[in-house]
Amino acid sequence: MGKRKWTKAKIIAELRRIRKDGPKADIRVDAAAKAHFGSLRKALEVAGLPCGSPPRPHRCWTKESALQAIVKRQAAGKSLEATYREDPTLYSAAKRCFGTWKAAREAAGFPVPPSEYYTKDEVLLHIVELYEKELPLTFTSHNDEKLRRSARRHFGSWRKAIESLGLEGEMRQQWTKEKIIEAILHRQASGDLLSTTHREDKALFCAAVSHFGSWPISLIAAGINATRRERWTDARMIERLRELDPEQLKNIAATDNNLAAAVQRRYGSIEKAMREAGIKPPRVWWTKTRVIEAIASSYAQKGARQTEGFGDPVLARAATKRFGSWAEAIEAAGLSDRVHVIKPSHRWTKEDVLQAIRKWHTEGKSLEGMDWKCKVLYTSAVRHFHGWRNAVEAAGFQCKIRQWSRKVIIDEIRKRMKAGESLGSGNPANINLAAAAYRYFGSWTAALKAARVSAKKASRKTR
Repeated sequence: MGKRKWTKAKIIAELRRIRKDGPKADIRVDAAAKAHFGSLRKALEVAGLPCGSPPRPHRCWTKESALQAIVKRQAAGKSLEATYREDPTLYSAAKRCFGTWKAAREAAGFPVPPSEYYTKDEVLLHIVELYEKELPLTFTSHNDEKLRRSARRHFGSWRKAIESLGLEGEMRQQWTKEKIIEAILHRQASGDLLSTTHREDKALFCAAVSHFGSWPISLIAAGINATRRERWTDARMIERLRELDPEQLKNIAATDNNLAAAVQRRYGSIEKAMREAGIKPPRVWWTKTRVIEAIASSYAQKGARQTEGFGDPVLARAATKRFGSWAEAIEAAGLSDRVHVIKPSHRWTKEDVLQAIRKWHTEGKSLEGMDWKCKVLYTSAVRHFHGWRNAVEAAGFQCKIRQWSRKVIIDEIRKRMKAGESLGSGNPANINLAAAAYRYFGSWTAALKAARVSAKKASRKTR
């Protein structure tokens, strides 16, 4: 059937036929009306049909109507300070009629209360208190608008108030493109891997992405050739693992971080990948003595570095597990006077973790997804109880987190296929299943293939 050719007469006749019993939309006719008449309203006027309510006239504000609206808003218990956000029409009209919002409020009988300020010495005293409590010198540490306002009045800005005490080193660095390039070159000269910057120096990485658009572009701006990310296959991972000697296999993350990350994504753990390659995993038992020896050895070889583990994530995790934090491990190794590490403001104990979980549950909050809801509680629970599930059960609750495995994933996919449910990885009902599939199979398609479900069939099921 050919495409219908519309004329103005045909459009009017069709509109009258469709809308004879009242307003009714038809996508084809409405689109043709807009194309031939400029708008659907004009076509309906030509056809002599009602075209809905006319557009509402713009409200003409006067000084009297603006004052009445302010008084009405105050009588309703609404904040006049939030008018600019909650009622921008009234706010802009009042400014147009009276010059400023402050003048409009005064004319309505609700003048802006005078701002209170701390003295110059009180501002400095508050900053010193924050520093002694080992809190970051930012607004989120005190949430005191009066303090920030006073700092601006006496010193010009919050940063200048801190610099007057000689504490500028405790503030967040204000990044520029020049400072980012300088930090990248300094990191390269120090022997640190640029590929691990996102984990070891998140401030630099985020600043580079923010200013340059991406990390590779920032490396090019610094005069460094950004290497393309290697494409890993199962055969290539197995081959690279077999090429490593026993000493390198003990710490693959330090030897080849890209290989370690690819293996973790594909197999879930390095030990599983080694078994797949026919390699006996070298079991390394990290004791406190071994951690201290590794710290001393790494310090002698690499010198003092600000990153945890001196750039070795395995050592950093072992130190945190055995001593509670990297700072305490450094102190146990006798290097606290040579390596500057900021100590955590609070050390969680087992009892603290259990109390926090019980409080969280008492408030009616879900105990799922704690790795992003409250990361401090989650990591402390994992450190003390060797897993979030164990911590929740020790607190007297039943953990609803599902234990995934390859067999469980395949069974779940087949179960959902038989029930006629969606098999799309982007479906909200499949978020946890898809994440587990990526962790154990490397991709959602590979998981479907393992369950003997074709991707085309799954796509049709999704639609």
